[in-house]
Amino acid sequence: MYIIYIRNYRKRLFYLSVIVLLWIILLIITEIFVNTSLTSNVIIDNSFSFSYPVKYDIESIYINDTLRNSSIQTSGTLLKPLSKRFSTYKSIEGEFSFKYPSAFLLNDQKFEGSEILYHIAFKDKGNPKHGFVQVWNLPYDLNEFLQNSLSYSDQKYKQFDSKTVSVDGITGVYWDYSITNEENKAFKGSEVFFKKDDRMYRISYFVPEHLWSKKEKDVFLEIVNSFKVY
Repeated sequence: MYIIYIRNYRKRLFYLSVIVLLWIILLIITEIFVNTSLTSNVIIDNSFSFSYPVKYDIESIYINDTLRNSSIQTSGTLLKPLSKRFSTYKSIEGEFSFKYPSAFLLNDQKFEGSEILYHIAFKDKGNPKHGFVQVWNLPYDLNEFLQNSLSYSDQKYKQFDSKTVSVDGITGVYWDYSITNEENKAFKGSEVFFKKDDRMYRISYFVPEHLWSKKEKDVFLEIVNSFKVY
């Protein structure tokens, strides 16, 4: 007596394909979960704390030389951010807060004799979009300072507009311009300047001109409109 086994290779191939497809879907779901749910937390002494999604590139925070004794602590938290595109940077001492589209790298740098108290830089992970927030010690007139800055600037402006803007109920100046850098690449620049007491706040965002769109303008305005000074 002979026993004949009939192997259905097509069925096995089908099952194998289903298993591979399920693994791919699982990997995609895991990637989405990590990018939208896992955040890192940073605390700088008793001055600032902020959280950001791990999917972002970390850029830099520069601290004035007079504030060099800050301690830095980091930790991870499995917590969904308030927004997929923005995290919140908040001063523990209640100085100011704002939302930003990317994350930060701490980098202690000397600012000997500088009027800049804080320089907080950010950049997009996949594109050459970047910006920063600065806090200055500026006990003199804002408009005079900006006019002097323009007169001494060596930037090659292709287009430049200036108008009044309100940030957290404070009147400021909005610069909208296009420049060509040293590599002959065109960038769109958006900057807002405003003062409270003897401090000037500068919010800047730079995007390659060919990537500029209403969406990028909305990103910048989200940062500006979220800015709070306490």
